[in-house]
Amino acid sequence: MAEVDLPLFKLINSSRSTYGLRHQDFNKYQSHCSTRVHHLRKAAGLSQTVSSKNKKYAKKQVEQSNATTDKHLQILLYDAERHWAYSQQLRSLLDNPSTPPSTRQHSLRRLARSVSHAQSLAAITRSSSLPTTVSTQAQAEAYHLLLLGTLYFSKNHHEKGLATLSVAYSLLSKIAETSATAHEEALANEMIDDLEPMLRFCAYSLGRETAQGVSGVVHEAIENGEGQKLVTGWDDLIKALEGQGEGKEKEDVTIEWRGTIFPIRNAQLVEVVHKVKRALKSLQADKMVEDDKEGKGKKEVLGNRRMGVYDKALLTLGEAEDVARQLVEDNKVALSKTHSSRFETSSIPLTQAHSYILYQLLSVRTKRDLLLISTTSIKLQSRLQRILNREAQFVAKTQSKDPKKAATKMSKLKVRVLPGMVKVGEGVVRSLEQMRELESVESDGELAVLVEARIAFARASRCLHLSRTYALLSEFRSSLSLNARGKLYLRESRSALSTLSDNSHDGEQEKEDFSSHLLPLDEDAFASLAADLEKDYEEISRAWFEATGGVLENEADLPPISSLSLEDVQKREKERRPKFYDIAYSYVVAFDMDKIARKAGLKAGEVEEKEMEVDQGDEESEEEQEEQVQPQEQKRGGWGFGLFGRK
Repeated sequence: MAEVDLPLFKLINSSRSTYGLRHQDFNKYQSHCSTRVHHLRKAAGLSQTVSSKNKKYAKKQVEQSNATTDKHLQILLYDAERHWAYSQQLRSLLDNPSTPPSTRQHSLRRLARSVSHAQSLAAITRSSSLPTTVSTQAQAEAYHLLLLGTLYFSKNHHEKGLATLSVAYSLLSKIAETSATAHEEALANEMIDDLEPMLRFCAYSLGRETAQGVSGVVHEAIENGEGQKLVTGWDDLIKALEGQGEGKEKEDVTIEWRGTIFPIRNAQLVEVVHKVKRALKSLQADKMVEDDKEGKGKKEVLGNRRMGVYDKALLTLGEAEDVARQLVEDNKVALSKTHSSRFETSSIPLTQAHSYILYQLLSVRTKRDLLLISTTSIKLQSRLQRILNREAQFVAKTQSKDPKKAATKMSKLKVRVLPGMVKVGEGVVRSLEQMRELESVESDGELAVLVEARIAFARASRCLHLSRTYALLSEFRSSLSLNARGKLYLRESRSALSTLSDNSHDGEQEKEDFSSHLLPLDEDAFASLAADLEKDYEEISRAWFEATGGVLENEADLPPISSLSLEDVQKREKERRPKFYDIAYSYVVAFDMDKIARKAGLKAGEVEEKEMEVDQGDEESEEEQEEQVQPQEQKRGGWGFGLFGRK
């Protein structure tokens, strides 16, 4: 009969994470376990029903004599989980003052029944009636010891709890060490994280030292023979596990980032990190291929093959980031409900893993966008050169030249291409800004400054393309303003980079920084971008001058500075100024035309005489002036034939 291989830890982990225990919903998980047991009993032919004759309940137990398949083992497993979930649900009610005192005893009884089912499961795996693998036997024994230690801990039997949890810790550590895959190792590590807080408290209650970890307490318990007392065939089981783990190599799922190495102990995160590493390896292989091409003189472009590689990697990284973010949120929810030290301990590795995955996602997305801009720029230059070559061939054949024709074609091509480059540049800036907001980036001073310098450099490049786009639309003021802003961003990037040490940005510390060679932030890159901005400034200024009426076809034909005068400029402005006919002014009668004429000098004699009369205080002249003004006031009649203007 073939040995039964039942991954107990995997079943427990998948059931708990799927049915409620992510948010500490024990009622939902208990309901799931009851339903699962019902279906398993029905499939195994062990349905417990009431007899129709004597109306008695026919109880059917899973024993060594009738256990023949893995379904019988699963019945005991989910029965143990069902009682454990109900026990934890009752225990969560103890914080409520209105809870009856008998609730604690009820919880302990349910936990004891869970231990009983787990003990039966471990006994069947050891029996010869149903041969099982060494891994299944070890997991069943560890599961039984974990529940038994939890029961002792809940009853405040610290000495028994310390011995039982120490043996469980040692067995789980051996399972993690000899496991075939990293996922199985993470499952065992999760069990260790569950029991370690209880083990520490038991050791503390007994006055044991745990400042350097619990390994000393565990080693002491094993040396005292606690393993042989609690587990039948302890030595044979340990030797079998060691023999099973010999010659097997597991994939490495530890994360190394910025000189820090932290392992992954969450089972769901292990598979995610493994996929991320495979995606990054594919990108590294693609990068090596392109480096070989660059060594042969070929430019790095983003073709259909490379686009597929990056799209696949971004899809994998996006899914991994979703899973990691969900795990971080679930851990926060569980921590807010239980305040367990286990969730406090796991929050830091989960946050670090999420930051690492999100950083790599943004880094790969940034490189993809930068490659798109670079490839588009190369193709644009080649097409512009092709237009110029065709124009040169046409001139050579026909001996006729139309400079506006080639310029129009080039302008239309730029209008189609440059807005797309600006849009992709916005995506680069947005990715770098999200990277700056990461907690791991903010806590690392050098990395935060480096990201700030990259943001400023990317903004300067975006301003360059946006300025060219506005220049094509004859928006010269906006174009020159964007050009000046690009120079400001370039100075900001150079200033931020000057605060870093020399070895902090000469090559990136982490190997997976894919955007470092496309945003090198060295002196050559700064000089090249500054030259492009200065060249565009001169060209846009020249185009603005020509568009506003200036002619600057040949600088040699310009007159010398000594021959220029302000009168020529004023004359040229008058010639360009449009004529303005103030028609409404001809019909306005509200002004004293005689007074205007006197101020204009048309009636100089009258002005002098009247001024002298005023100085002498001649009242008659004032009356005459009032009489002259009255007819004019009568002419001020409003609309409606002046009817409303009469006095």
